[in-house]
Amino acid sequence: MKKVKLLKDRCDSSPFCAAKRVCPVAAIEFKKTGLFSGNVVINEEKCVGCGKCVNVCPHGALKI
Repeated sequence: MKKVKLLKDRCDSSPFCAAKRVCPVAAIEFKKTGLFSGNVVINEEKCVGCGKCVNVCPHGALKI
């Protein structure tokens, strides 16, 4: 099964990630590292490879 991959050099690591809000299985998570900072992480165990997040990401940081 195909899974989504995160291109970290393109991701802005926003806590308001549009792709995170669109994911039907909550496979995209924001892990806080500080008060206003953090990283977007893909939980590959949850990802079903639907591609909805790829279509929504404004930075092109997600690929299947």
